[in-house]
Amino acid sequence: MKSPAMRAVAVGVTVAAASMLLQWLGVALPLLLAVAIFAGLVAWMVPYHGVRLLDAAIQFARGLYWAREQGRFHSFGGVTLEIEDDGRHVWLGGRGLLRVLGRKEADDVLAARMPGMWRRDEEHALLLRVDAVVQYLGRMPERNDPRVQKLRRYLERDVLHPAAERRRRA
Repeated sequence: MKSPAMRAVAVGVTVAAASMLLQWLGVALPLLLAVAIFAGLVAWMVPYHGVRLLDAAIQFARGLYWAREQGRFHSFGGVTLEIEDDGRHVWLGGRGLLRVLGRKEADDVLAARMPGMWRRDEEHALLLRVDAVVQYLGRMPERNDPRVQKLRRYLERDVLHPAAERRRRA
């Protein structure tokens, strides 16, 4: 019984014999109806509830995986910007800001441009308050550069405004 045709014949004969036995015992029709109803319920419920359950499980796993990074990393012009919201102020990583502006200067020079509006994080990286950065971008010598104007709008629209909405709702 190595050929698929012979196996199919053997399975068919076995199913026919089992069906004849169930018919002789008088349980074939009720069993057939029960199997048909069960199959119909499974076919109706599994796509709807199964897909919803699977989707919820995927969203839950995705949320657990990205919980640490949620809302911290933004990108402008292909440059990753680290954003940190401490509940009172929104902070922007100084290294990312310098890369976006195309400047090579020390963190201390950038911090001196925004006195009292900066701090260091646990890794001693410079963080600047986003509202101070927006003010600085509005008064810096290159303020009319289209890239600087787009960065300023981006920080206002995509960073400051959502943070203010979150605080308002809380």
